[in-house]
Amino acid sequence: MKKRTIYYLLVLIPILLLGAAAPLAAEPAQQTNLLSNPGFEDPYNSDGSAGSWVRWHRESSADQFGDCANGYRKKPGWNAERNLTQFIREGSVSQLVGNNWDTWSGGVWQTVSVTPGTTYRFTFYGIGRGSNSRDEASDTSLNMNMRAGIDPNGSGLWNDADVVWGGSGSPHEQWQSFSVEATATSDKMTVFTSADWAVQGVNQCRKLLETWYDSASLVEVGPPPTNTPPPPPPATATSAVPPTNTPAPEPTATNAPEATVEPTATVEPSPTPITGGTVCVNAFSDENGNGQHDSNEGYIGGVTFTVGNSSTLVGQAVSSGTDKPVCFAGVEPGTYQVSQILPNRLEMTTAGNATIAVEEGGTVGLEFGSRLRLDNGETAVSDTSTTTGGETGESSGGETAVSPGEATTTPETTPAESGSLLANSGLIIIGLGIVLLGGLLFWLLRRQTS
Repeated sequence: MKKRTIYYLLVLIPILLLGAAAPLAAEPAQQTNLLSNPGFEDPYNSDGSAGSWVRWHRESSADQFGDCANGYRKKPGWNAERNLTQFIREGSVSQLVGNNWDTWSGGVWQTVSVTPGTTYRFTFYGIGRGSNSRDEASDTSLNMNMRAGIDPNGSGLWNDADVVWGGSGSPHEQWQSFSVEATATSDKMTVFTSADWAVQGVNQCRKLLETWYDSASLVEVGPPPTNTPPPPPPATATSAVPPTNTPAPEPTATNAPEATVEPTATVEPSPTPITGGTVCVNAFSDENGNGQHDSNEGYIGGVTFTVGNSSTLVGQAVSSGTDKPVCFAGVEPGTYQVSQILPNRLEMTTAGNATIAVEEGGTVGLEFGSRLRLDNGETAVSDTSTTTGGETGESSGGETAVSPGEATTTPETTPAESGSLLANSGLIIIGLGIVLLGGLLFWLLRRQTS
């Protein structure tokens, strides 16, 4: 009986120790979020921005206001969203930026300390609404152009030439994540949330032009990322796969030779059939700004195109600056939105997005026009002016530029010490178990000898 008891103890105790150690091996090291107040929680600043965040916006010259098809940008309002729970993703507050009737472009930003040469990923969740009434569904034809941005040198300026912008989207009444990665070029890095309701040539004015932001993070992702390759060109998607030597069965001489040749011919249509349609997009240099691709105008490279709808992102690709368009093959039939993201040096001369209908086996071709940005009196503003009432907190009063130094925040890093603490406590448990096992064996051996 004693021997059996000793046997069970020798088997049971190591199993218990392994069970205590298993969670330690399975527990991944939690990434440190470098942002302060990543959830846009209270307290909020007097200007309507969340604590640790700074407002920014673009503003057109006053002579452009009023013409909704002109794509002008007017100062929005910033507020804390505490009441409409569908626009709060986590916690009890989200950051609201919006305007009444006037199109706008802006968001919030934050500068944090980073390690030069390290790659970081900035992510936030956004949701928006464009309508003439709170009871109406959001007009999904409107383009919010929401996206995430990183300035790898931490200047705090949205229009700095080296700001890296991620893909844009229009998350109508549903939360969507937006991300971008960049490698730090200094010991500071600035992250931006951004939306732009102004589209040249399109009337996007609505009573409610609102966006909300929540659940942001800036984490280290290690070595510089490799860019996601653009979708394969149509030739790759539709090229026939040559038959893999299936004609080998021909030698069955029992049948007439002509009959055995015929099945070989029927194999040819077997390569993957062409399904869906094709969308081809390009960017032209609209030097005279008339919105038309004239015969003496060439093409522009570096313009990012996005094709998708509320449920599917078909893909993204960048124009080459030649007459060869970017093509997306195998697009399922349906309605899609094609949008463009321009480098900072360019301005749109056509609509920034277009809604298309893709049919089985059909090809849709689009061209977007742009030209080198002209000085139209637009200003980039980071301000601390007071926000006053209005449905979306439309603001008034003077604007004060904030220097990047003043706006730099000390990151409230979420320490990764919790993981190390768990590991240390586990080691202590294992050590105590070993001591207990040794003591138990010693006691049992003493009893046997006595």
